[in-house]
Amino acid sequence: MSAAPSSALLRQLLRLPHALGLATSAFLMGFGLSVAAPFMALFGVNEVHLTPLQLGIFLTSNAVCSVLISTRLARWSDRRPDRKPIMLLAFTSAALAYALLSVVRSFPLLLLVGGALIGTGAAAFPQLFAFARAQVLGGLPGGAPTDLPERAMTVLRSVFSLSWVVGPGLGAVLLARWGFAGMFLVTASCFALGMLPLLRMPAAAPRPAAAAEGQRHAGQPVATPTRSPVKWVALAFVLYGMSLSMGMTMFPLFITRVLGGSEGQAGFLVGLCALLEIPVMLTLAVARRLPSKATLVRAALLLFAVHFAMIYFSGGMPLLVASQALRAAVVAVMAGLGMAYFQDLMPGRFGAATTLFANTSNIGGMLAGVVSGACAQAFGYQAVYLLCAALTFGGWAVMQWMTRTGR
Repeated sequence: MSAAPSSALLRQLLRLPHALGLATSAFLMGFGLSVAAPFMALFGVNEVHLTPLQLGIFLTSNAVCSVLISTRLARWSDRRPDRKPIMLLAFTSAALAYALLSVVRSFPLLLLVGGALIGTGAAAFPQLFAFARAQVLGGLPGGAPTDLPERAMTVLRSVFSLSWVVGPGLGAVLLARWGFAGMFLVTASCFALGMLPLLRMPAAAPRPAAAAEGQRHAGQPVATPTRSPVKWVALAFVLYGMSLSMGMTMFPLFITRVLGGSEGQAGFLVGLCALLEIPVMLTLAVARRLPSKATLVRAALLLFAVHFAMIYFSGGMPLLVASQALRAAVVAVMAGLGMAYFQDLMPGRFGAATTLFANTSNIGGMLAGVVSGACAQAFGYQAVYLLCAALTFGGWAVMQWMTRTGR
């Protein structure tokens, strides 16, 4: 792959409609999440004094509500000519949620804030990317490659990951200086600022799903995906999302309580992983020849199991740093190509595919909350990573079986 074609492709991506504004919103959304998400477990244990089981209930409640609310919002947005109001609703809910977390310290109130507002705010990510995809499809430059929208989504996802490079480290600094209240207020501000570029954008162009519906009414056939591959791929992604959520949630506690490290070290490692994700995602976006998405997903799942095994056996920073390189490659593949993989499996159903991809992560987080809390309370924080390795290997086995049986 030469530098000239790559640079030309990147210039085409930058000329897409509202590319800078969408990238700004994606960055601010990711930055806000990266400041608060790695320390949510510490907030529950150290600030609200939740037991590991209560922490698991809180995290699981958030995930359940995220799945239910985001699914309903996705259906509404697919039926509307403009998904922009629902996208702004999700951003507003996230901003309110984190603003309230700066003052709420009651467990019942935390469940209410998490279920209603964090659950609604969880739709911000899929709605932003669905809106961006519609904008891209509505304004492709002449002579653009047919796969330009898919590559644009990968680049936009890399911008989201870029925000995680400095966010966790800054979150640790904010936590040390201003406490959890200051940290959550910064996150709330990021979501509020992230809405500003979106407010100036026009409604998205008609979505492919709408066009497909029009063809159906005109008597033209629409491709119907085989449900079996989608079902098994979704199961593999749920197992991946479960292990991803468990590993990230317990990581600061593992660093501080098992290895005797600091919150700053946890933030550094999370930021390092995000930094390493960027070149991998950009390579995926500009590379001309790659293995199939299914092959890359299977390889990523197997590497993720190795990543968790490295954490389980680590006794200090050197092995943990090495494990983040593996994690970066895995997350780049699963996050950068995962959405496109689901869209390939569900042609003509862009809204449903995007929602299903996002919900595999939410369902994984829903299952991860109670399971990780119960595992940590019964066997300790280190045992969580052995369980994560087993779950991820299970996801690889599902994909491998699906491929061999032709399902």
